[in-house]
Amino acid sequence: MKRKTRLVILFSILLFAGVSTGFLMTQESRDFRIAKNLDIFFSLFRELNAFYVDEIDPEKIIETGIENMLRSLDPYTVYYPESDADEFTFMTTGKYGGIGSLVRSGGEYVVISEV
Repeated sequence: MKRKTRLVILFSILLFAGVSTGFLMTQESRDFRIAKNLDIFFSLFRELNAFYVDEIDPEKIIETGIENMLRSLDPYTVYYPESDADEFTFMTTGKYGGIGSLVRSGGEYVVISEV
């Protein structure tokens, strides 16, 4: 009876170790593929920046790459750059800073037309 219990415990430990090792190997393989593709992307970007006939705008190229990458997923996954963070916060929360007035230009002066 003790022998069967020991065999069951040993089998359970070996099964758990095998599953854990398989998961870690799968995760390492995934991480390796991600790192490899990021390295390819960076190398391509560096070559374009150095040797392309016309001068390229690095921010525009990277932003286009990000947008196209996300476009391949679904229509709801969207990238908002840091420069649009205030607009995004206003759209999602409705909160904004200010005194709640309508301001317009009146010649040389700024005029508060409505509070």
